[in-house]
Amino acid sequence: MTQNENLLDLDHRPLTDDRDLERLVGALLDTALVERAWIMLLDDQWRSTKVIIPINDLPQDPMSPAAMPSSGPVSAARVFGERIAQIIEQTPAAAVVVIWERPGGPGSDPKLMRWVDGMRDGFAANPRALRAQLVLTNEGVQTLGRSALRPAA
Repeated sequence: MTQNENLLDLDHRPLTDDRDLERLVGALLDTALVERAWIMLLDDQWRSTKVIIPINDLPQDPMSPAAMPSSGPVSAARVFGERIAQIIEQTPAAAVVVIWERPGGPGSDPKLMRWVDGMRDGFAANPRALRAQLVLTNEGVQTLGRSALRPAA
């Protein structure tokens, strides 16, 4: 099977295996060029919807206050996670994969795990809608932390 046939196969079947998800993202994005996030929308069977959106210009500090409700400051990471969760609630997409593009090798961005935790916090009301978070570095694609195990029934 050629790489194009393999990519076509991954593009049409449920992405329930993290390795398949890593291969698809690696084929689509190849290598890290700049620091940014990507969101890839999935349907209710965790198949690609072919929608992948770059998110540029996130704050440098994931813990910087981005909202000030009466309950106290909310971090940029949490607000970003909540906004992505709202996209899932308000569109036909059922789940999202968040890809953190970071030039360099794995572990080169000490703030990355705060972004990852903030995204997870943003999906607290519907954790299954956050299919996975991956990091794209110059060395490839890797799943970060726990990913959801199956699409919601």
